[in-house]
Amino acid sequence: MSGKYLSVCSAFFILTACVASRLDPISVPLLYKPNLKNSGLLGGLECHAISGVQVSDGRTEKTLGVRAHESKPLKADVTLAGDPTVWVHDGMQGFLAQNGVNVQGTGPKLLVSLDSLHTVESVLRRASYDARVGLTVELQSASGRSCWKQPVEGTGSNYGYAGTVLNYQETTNAALDAASVHLTEAQGFKTALCHCAE
Repeated sequence: MSGKYLSVCSAFFILTACVASRLDPISVPLLYKPNLKNSGLLGGLECHAISGVQVSDGRTEKTLGVRAHESKPLKADVTLAGDPTVWVHDGMQGFLAQNGVNVQGTGPKLLVSLDSLHTVESVLRRASYDARVGLTVELQSASGRSCWKQPVEGTGSNYGYAGTVLNYQETTNAALDAASVHLTEAQGFKTALCHCAE
């Protein structure tokens, strides 16, 4: 057998041996960590205080997502470990605090409904990760009056080793940050911060 043939076979073996041959279900604990790149995105706000962030889980689909092989009929579920409302609370509050909003002030309360959260991990030798989060956000006065309400969405993507919890956390955090950006860019949100006291 020629050396050239052996080299080709060796290269083929190395490439094919690295392709995932099975996908197992995994459980992912969401953990929010602030991204320093988000600091100061809002610029100057005329009003910059809320009395707190309250999150509820309004999802109809509780599974986090799916792992799918790019070239084989392999799939596996991804489930959540822990309470996703804690993750949304920490993410929204952290993002606002990074942008100069006093989250324990005397302003309106921020009510957040987690409407959807879905991930897709596409696996071959490594994996691409995509996440989408859907929220309904409302500013409510101290007397319970709704001053402003709007749905927002955010997406995130990542690439790395397959089945890695850290990659899931980074991807979902990016999606939550994107939703927070869309929220705080809304003119209705900025206006309601100033006119939603009582």
